[in-house]
Amino acid sequence: MTDQEWFELVRDGADEGWKAVWERVVEPESRSGRSASLMKRYSLARGDLMGMLYEDMIGRRKIDLYRGEGSFEGWLRRYVRGYILNADPNPHGEISIEGARTDEDGESEVMEIPKVDFERVRKEAWRFTHMFFRQLWNQDPVRCYVHVLKTRFFLSSEEIRDFLDISSAANVDQIFSRSVKFMRDSMHKCM
Repeated sequence: MTDQEWFELVRDGADEGWKAVWERVVEPESRSGRSASLMKRYSLARGDLMGMLYEDMIGRRKIDLYRGEGSFEGWLRRYVRGYILNADPNPHGEISIEGARTDEDGESEVMEIPKVDFERVRKEAWRFTHMFFRQLWNQDPVRCYVHVLKTRFFLSSEEIRDFLDISSAANVDQIFSRSVKFMRDSMHKCM
């Protein structure tokens, strides 16, 4: 069947044309790597894609937008990919307050509104950590180096001893414990 014949069958709503849409467009696209993972994440079924495509092509008459330029299959696949890419029910990270209270029958579960802004907490922790590191650096740069090498680069005491030319691994451990104590004391002073 040529693209023009297929187009006419789909436009007229013939089962043969829509069966080919299912087999050549919806099925292969839903099995592709990128689309399959997004469909799983957004709980989107193949039948949903077929329904959206039918609604747009027949219900909204978007089938009339096809001008015969390029393959009909490729044109339909772009629509299906668009449905999958735009299926994110929550693109801005918002929460719905519809479920915040029970309905009249008491069937829905009460949704708890978050009381802690974790993004704000994360930013404050990051700001305080930098402030404490700056204070530690101003007081003793070697202690700051030891702290960073232990906590961020996960080096052993022996490796730090060799890297910073400290007399022994026990001294490295002592310097590290003093840096942790300094950080804790600084945090308690701020609170």
